[in-house]
Amino acid sequence: MNRIWARSGVLATVAIAVAALAAGPAQAATGRLGWQATLLPLPAGADPAGRGFLNASDGHGEYAGSFIVGDKLQVVSWRGGKPVLRGTPAGFEWARVVGEDRAGRIYGEALDYDTDVNRTFTLDATGFHLWAPPPGYGDFGICAVNRHGDALGTLPTGTPATYVPAVWPAGAAAPTVLAYPAGADSVTDIDDDGAILFSGFDRDIVLKDGVSRPLADIAGFSYPHGSAIRNGVVVGFASNGNASQAIRWTTPETPVALTGGDYAGDLNARGLTVGEAPIPGSFHGKPTAWRGTTPAGELKQPGTYTGYAAGHVTDDGVFAGWASNGPLDEGGVPVIWRFTP
Repeated sequence: MNRIWARSGVLATVAIAVAALAAGPAQAATGRLGWQATLLPLPAGADPAGRGFLNASDGHGEYAGSFIVGDKLQVVSWRGGKPVLRGTPAGFEWARVVGEDRAGRIYGEALDYDTDVNRTFTLDATGFHLWAPPPGYGDFGICAVNRHGDALGTLPTGTPATYVPAVWPAGAAAPTVLAYPAGADSVTDIDDDGAILFSGFDRDIVLKDGVSRPLADIAGFSYPHGSAIRNGVVVGFASNGNASQAIRWTTPETPVALTGGDYAGDLNARGLTVGEAPIPGSFHGKPTAWRGTTPAGELKQPGTYTGYAAGHVTDDGVFAGWASNGPLDEGGVPVIWRFTP
């Protein structure tokens, strides 16, 4: 789950399962090697402070997120480094991006302020497409999407509402309702093969082909929680009451500590991972990377921005995120990081 947004309801009405990082004080951007930051331009009419989140890509050059433009949270994508204002669905004043599949379809949720209705949408070259609630349920609450376009979320049913996990397969007319595995109470992410990462109080659980496999503890830490799953690999963290440890599970039963990190937030198909390194005495940390389990360096400071976060790793090896001189949970300007050897 997005570590920043989960601590603040700002710009979100549901739990957001897009992996992200807390960011720390300004770091010296010394040298020209390593993960260099590029500030992406905002579209005309955008808030100069951005006040948004860059958290999705198609894996081959396009990035997408939600930013304040004309006092509305709207979908913006970047192609060839140039911004394209995609807007909001007709009749809605707020649109939040959750993810993008490899075909370039963007997935998210829209809010109508007048009716307080949330609707899940996809956005492609022909425009926005709203998902109708299936019979007997309320609106699908999307939290993650895989590269094929299978969406993971929850469906409300009953009054008061209870929420059941569900997957809306790519191209399907209706979602498939699931049951929570024992010990799980929410959903986090979906792998390309359909495996689902569930969240629970004591530990998170991977469900594949009807078989539940809880995430194993690592020596000295407990309460293991995953942030993302790709190709069967889970990244996340565990804690011991005094500290936390970034972890990579090559299988749910085989955790490996990520050296120097206290949190891992997202990974791509090749295992490139983004997380954070702790700053002694601070709640926040420094964005950092690993290739597999090998440390791959810190992300450089974007310009003069004192705070920055990377919440997404693209399949072509780019980190996407945002930067701000204010609270990071209120968003910022769009940033990408590329490795300069």
